Amino acid sequence: MYKKIVSIILVVGLIFTGGYFTAKMLVPDSSQVSNEPRYATKEVTRGDIKQGVNITGQLNGNWGGSISAPKPEGITDANGMSISVTYKVEELFVDTNQMIKKGDNLVRLSAENLGEILDDLTQSIQDKQSSISEKTIALGKIINKDITDVSQVNPNEGIVITAPIRGRVSALSITEGDMLESGLLATIVDDSVVKIPFKVNQHEFDSLEEGEEVQMQITRMIKYTDIDGSVKEKEGPVFNGFVTGKITSLNENAVPSTDMIYYVHNGMIEAVNPGLVQPGMKAIIYKQENGTPLYSLNFTAIVSSYLNEKKVYYTGSLDTTVIATEVLVSENEFVEEGQTLIRIAGNDVTESIQSKIEDIRKIKDEIEQLYKKIDKVSELTTKMMVTAPSDGMVSYVMYREGDTIVASDSSDQWSLQLLDMYNTNEMYIYTTVSDLDVLYISQDAPVIVTVDALPGETFDGVVTHLNQYTDRDGKTVYNVQIKVEGREGLRPGMNTNCFVDSGESLDTLLVPIEAVFEENGKQKVEVLTEGNEVEIVEIEVGLMNDMFVEILSGLEEGQLVVTGSTKDLMPSQSVPENDAILPINNQ
Repeated sequence: MYKKIVSIILVVGLIFTGGYFTAKMLVPDSSQVSNEPRYATKEVTRGDIKQGVNITGQLNGNWGGSISAPKPEGITDANGMSISVTYKVEELFVDTNQMIKKGDNLVRLSAENLGEILDDLTQSIQDKQSSISEKTIALGKIINKDITDVSQVNPNEGIVITAPIRGRVSALSITEGDMLESGLLATIVDDSVVKIPFKVNQHEFDSLEEGEEVQMQITRMIKYTDIDGSVKEKEGPVFNGFVTGKITSLNENAVPSTDMIYYVHNGMIEAVNPGLVQPGMKAIIYKQENGTPLYSLNFTAIVSSYLNEKKVYYTGSLDTTVIATEVLVSENEFVEEGQTLIRIAGNDVTESIQSKIEDIRKIKDEIEQLYKKIDKVSELTTKMMVTAPSDGMVSYVMYREGDTIVASDSSDQWSLQLLDMYNTNEMYIYTTVSDLDVLYISQDAPVIVTVDALPGETFDGVVTHLNQYTDRDGKTVYNVQIKVEGREGLRPGMNTNCFVDSGESLDTLLVPIEAVFEENGKQKVEVLTEGNEVEIVEIEVGLMNDMFVEILSGLEEGQLVVTGSTKDLMPSQSVPENDAILPINNQ
């Protein structure tokens, strides 16, 4: 017990002794203390000042939008009904939080039913083209003209029926004012050459050949009056002499005769008509030599027709009554090929023809629309590789490989969404500041941003939003939003330090911030004169930061402003003559 008391006394003694000597070293005695006021001063200098505030915050990605599967716009069936396209995710090249560059491949899709859609549209085009062909042929029949396109039709011309060949009108069954109906209207014949089918027996066949000329005597039934006064008929020549013909065909295959008794060979003779030969007349055929008839053949032939004979029919059908307004030829009149025979005109006919033209044009327009739909389908097939629209970072992936997406013309972007991304070219910092710092922050103020993870690099920013609200405790909170121009390396979540630049002034008067004080709402400084007197001067200040204040008026360069004084010490403090910093206590 005695030893413990001794130890305690020794420790206390050491403490008091050490404290005494330390005080002697630090605190001067009264002989060293000056009773005159002393001042710390700084010159008014000229320089540059930048004003702003430092704040911190975390980087946030700017939502770059959703990246969607291609919308099948304008893709419908042949009837214009919307068609759903089924996409399948074949390959996925990115994942969440992965950085991407503009143009990078993100997702490869396939469209499972585009082939069926193309087949349907193609078949519809073929069906409509067939319909146009049928309607064009029908229109050609109506106007009695061979056409391949409605551009060849003038509705104002009405229906024009022309001569198909050069020849004589041998029959005409319509006159002006008659209703035009389908059927035979006229016959045009070129009677310069006649056709005479004939037949020969086997013996005669052996003596004849194709291209051989024969002589013919043309006969007909002639009426005469008998001696008893009765009218009778007898066969006689049409004219004296013979007609030269040529065997144009002679079939080498024998066929049974009409009476089934023997076999005959059929042939055809063509002969120049001297002008009186007509169909129905009989022809006695002679074997000849040098134009002289030798003997007649066994069978008499009948003149069947002229070599070139065309019948003019009207096969069209309009949805209105058709009246022959003009019949421009008469029977037995000679006409040239293409000469107008009959004309049908009038408003009803014109409107009916125009209606059929419009019907065909409407189908053509429908085909054009179908081709556009096919182009849309073809265009869609080129969009199966979905690429990045800009630089950024993938924030969320909606599907995985093998998943399917059903899309239609009415689908919105959310139903087609494949993934979300941040636009890292433009990022934001959301933070709060104090009521003092907010004075240095203004809308659109430039900001210099540094990132802890990227030392030595700086990024440009700007204050885009500044507002305030009162929290539940009644405290005013000041919110600041800063937009940062992103580039390689920046990612959402990084910690940042931001210097909000609220202005700068170059080559201006500056004083230390501690020299400025406020009195009666005015900014002032103390100026030390040459007589070591202190004079209070009112000043106008500009920018200020944590070190300097800009002086706009009231001071001149080189003046001394007071930054500290012994007058500001407590009554028990003083400053040694040889020490301008450490005060001492008065004893």
